[in-house]
Amino acid sequence: MDTQTYIAAGIVTLTVVIFLVRIAKPRKKSGGCGHDCGCGKKPHSH
Repeated sequence: MDTQTYIAAGIVTLTVVIFLVRIAKPRKKSGGCGHDCGCGKKPHSH
């Protein structure tokens, strides 16, 4: 294998890893700061 093949395989691998990480991350709920920042917002009860 030549250098170009290794570079192309690395780019593909990096793209797949980024794609999988973005899928695996839990999505944050919109409109909130997480209620742990000290801004005074009260958390919603579930």
